[in-house]
Amino acid sequence: MKTKISGSILLILLILLGSCSKELLTLGPKTSLGEINAFDTKDRIVGQVNGMYAFMKSGNYLGGRYFVYNDIRAENFLPKSTNLVTGYATWNHSVLSSTNEIQNLWGAVYAAVNAINIFHDGLVANWESGKIKTIITEAEYNQFRSEALALRSLCYFHLLQLYAQPYAKNSGDNRGLPLRLKAMKSGVENDLAPTKVNAIYDQIVTDLNTAEGLAINDYQNDLLRTTRVHKNTIIALKTKVLLHMQNWGGVISESEKIVSASAPFVAPGGRAFELNATFAGIWAAPYTSKESIFSMPFTATNLPGTQNGMAHYHHPSSSESYYLNAEAGGILSKIDPEDARRKLMVEVGGNTFVGKWTNFVSQVEYAPVMRYAEVILNYAEALARNSNAATQKAVDLLNAVRTRSFPGGAYTLSNFANLQAFLDAVILERSIEFLGEGQRNLDIMRTLADIPAKGGVAAITPSSSYYVWPIPNSELSINKLMVD
Repeated sequence: MKTKISGSILLILLILLGSCSKELLTLGPKTSLGEINAFDTKDRIVGQVNGMYAFMKSGNYLGGRYFVYNDIRAENFLPKSTNLVTGYATWNHSVLSSTNEIQNLWGAVYAAVNAINIFHDGLVANWESGKIKTIITEAEYNQFRSEALALRSLCYFHLLQLYAQPYAKNSGDNRGLPLRLKAMKSGVENDLAPTKVNAIYDQIVTDLNTAEGLAINDYQNDLLRTTRVHKNTIIALKTKVLLHMQNWGGVISESEKIVSASAPFVAPGGRAFELNATFAGIWAAPYTSKESIFSMPFTATNLPGTQNGMAHYHHPSSSESYYLNAEAGGILSKIDPEDARRKLMVEVGGNTFVGKWTNFVSQVEYAPVMRYAEVILNYAEALARNSNAATQKAVDLLNAVRTRSFPGGAYTLSNFANLQAFLDAVILERSIEFLGEGQRNLDIMRTLADIPAKGGVAAITPSSSYYVWPIPNSELSINKLMVD
């Protein structure tokens, strides 16, 4: 197994150091440059930035499967197929340390982490030595660093959601994951004890704060604004991370940076985030609306791969897709027929599909990592939890998302007799708004709720060993200090 790990690291080096494409996020021809030449030209440095994002959008990670796993673990989807290759074991909570997705997602995310660390370590070393100060500007150096730190933070946040107990359990004082902050270049570095969950969250916040101070305010076109990290991307990610840490004041402070004081809620500076006028418009080409905070882009020649993309799991033409739960009390019973999100859905063969990804043939539609609607709902929830009651501002924020799709469903403050009634409404709105986008499991985990029963599969309680995924055999076999 150590030979396999070393081979993977060599592959990372070849791809990361060899990509010379000027167009970020578009994979070009790869050749081995070697570390000594990797920072010789601006094109080679930019090529390595490409390489970081390329690892992030692996089909086994943000190309599709990460979102799918976080949806199908929960109760909103039922499977057309019992194929273990396409997540059936995740859906029915029968995964083991040897299950494909347990090993493949872990490997894909840690490959991204190592690619990021290789670039970041090299960038800092070459800047501090003076080698690249005539090749890139200080502003470019800062921006590239900010992207690396933000992307690595996102990787660790995503790993925590599946492989470790939620922060809400014991305030994160639980076994976490190997926290690799330096590049691994040989198998002798495999052994690393897990860092506690709360310490990993602290590192994530530290890196995001550093990244925010270094980041560019905005890009010059909507493609880069949607597919590369900038200051408002980082702030949005912090609202998500701090929500999981139950740091309500922190969520409020970060939200206030990118959400105006009153409706219509918009980002007052930097990238001008706002809710798209229509829900359907979010999912139309070119997939770069002002609501799109961060997405993984694809083209006909750069796809997430077989059985990986969002359309494969959510389009009725796929024999391995997942349809919405229409059982009594299922998600379909909770969406008003007049809701635009319900009208977007597609019904085929008696089953209902989300309708967000419509192109099953080419599968070039983007995979959304985060939307502005989530920031607004994060803000609403934090305001209510911080006040221990629903507030008018919190209700206004909730209504901004809800009435965009369902104008007749506006709430008033009097609808909520207590804090829990408001929180229930927020969680339901999140469940409806982000169907297929990988949010449902995250909301279950961070609130220490049961994973509900579905389709003959029993509920999973927070005390169950199946509540989180096991550490994969691929890690346990090479890291003597890792524990399951």
